[in-house]
Amino acid sequence: MNDPQIIRYRFDLPDGSQRALEFAFDAKDFRLSNSTPAEPPFWTELGFNQCANCPLSAADHKHCPAALQMANAIEPLKALVSFDVVGVTVVQADRTVYVQTTAQQAMCSVLGLIMATAGCPWTDRLRPMARFHLPFATEAETVYRSVCMYLLARELAGADGAPGFGALEELYRNLHVVNRDMARRLGAAARTDPVRNAMALLDSYTTLLPAALERSLDELKPLFNAWQLA
Repeated sequence: MNDPQIIRYRFDLPDGSQRALEFAFDAKDFRLSNSTPAEPPFWTELGFNQCANCPLSAADHKHCPAALQMANAIEPLKALVSFDVVGVTVVQADRTVYVQTTAQQAMCSVLGLIMATAGCPWTDRLRPMARFHLPFATEAETVYRSVCMYLLARELAGADGAPGFGALEELYRNLHVVNRDMARRLGAAARTDPVRNAMALLDSYTTLLPAALERSLDELKPLFNAWQLA
């Protein structure tokens, strides 16, 4: 029961070869437990392009926890370019998903999983979504999952019932800062562009959600007719 939970990404590359990434997560809190590089690259150091809103100090954290976990994931795929078409098989405990997509979309899914579970104080709030990882989620799915996670978090925390989603919007504004500055950091890690473009795609959700929240919730209301009081 305490065995780590495993998510595997297998990439079928354009040249016919395969690359695999395996992520192990603590069974209780779903924190990423993969080993980190013995000699981390310079761009993982906390002070290198450190996110403007990062609450960590270099005295306590020599390396950015998210960047440290990204280092091993980026290396096997560094030869790809953004619009290379790859086959991606994602194996989870309860299901296996296969898609054909671009390298940047595939890396977007991988980086999102890492960032939510690697220990960044901001993206750690997305760990409940990572626990129920949905590879290649659509815009509507992302909005629904984010809002549900937020409301459940308020309930579990004994929230006072204040209306609105101000705290969720504030979280995504801070996540935008993290993604922006992480993209600068990763610019030093890879000479090709899929990783940087993957971060740009990941960041698009941080600007999308506050803008799309009201519209998307209106679109979802018909699904909740059964919850209306008679």
